[in-house]
Amino acid sequence: MRKIAPDERQMMRKAYVKKLIPIVRTQGFLSLTTQEIAKTMNLSRASLYNYFSSKEDIIMELTNLCIDYINEAGQTISNEELSYPLRLQKVYEQAVFSAVYASDIYLADLKTSCRHLYEKKMQSRKEQLSAIHTFYRNGIKAEVFNQLNPSILIIQDEMVLGKLVNTAFLAEEELSLKQAIFDYYVAKKTQVLNPVHLQNTKNEDIHAMVENILNKLAAI
Repeated sequence: MRKIAPDERQMMRKAYVKKLIPIVRTQGFLSLTTQEIAKTMNLSRASLYNYFSSKEDIIMELTNLCIDYINEAGQTISNEELSYPLRLQKVYEQAVFSAVYASDIYLADLKTSCRHLYEKKMQSRKEQLSAIHTFYRNGIKAEVFNQLNPSILIIQDEMVLGKLVNTAFLAEEELSLKQAIFDYYVAKKTQVLNPVHLQNTKNEDIHAMVENILNKLAAI
């Protein structure tokens, strides 16, 4: 096999671990064998070791992928040059991907087998929650958001989106993922934005935001 340049190797590592997200989200990773991981990545077991040194190395890359996304989104959320409604969309997008990347079963497996990665993920989560709390509090102070408890808004997103990214739930409710993500965002912004600012967003292109989320999910 040809020698892989470091930049290309890193790009391929990210692409391969993304393929694991659906199965890790629903089944965790402790029960997965290296052979099963390779099959999910569409690699032979020998080719797998061209990119990863071990199963823990794979889980580390997956965890770092999640943390990197959260940090990137957090920079947008904290950017006060952007409007509150625009940043609310980013908070929503971040919540969708948190539901996809960090399911309870994945975090439980991480805590059991890779304590240092679990602690790194939890520190990232702590910083994420702090940024979102600050965003909501500042929005309330600026009279853009209704007087709501940020903690309740965060828990609500976690509970609802955890259901909406579950294909079994969607099938049971006869919902498409696209419609579910769209409808919940409409409900969320109606809940969060005060009437004046809600009226000002009537022409915003929510469909474009939802398509962007779906395109990113399709790349997983």
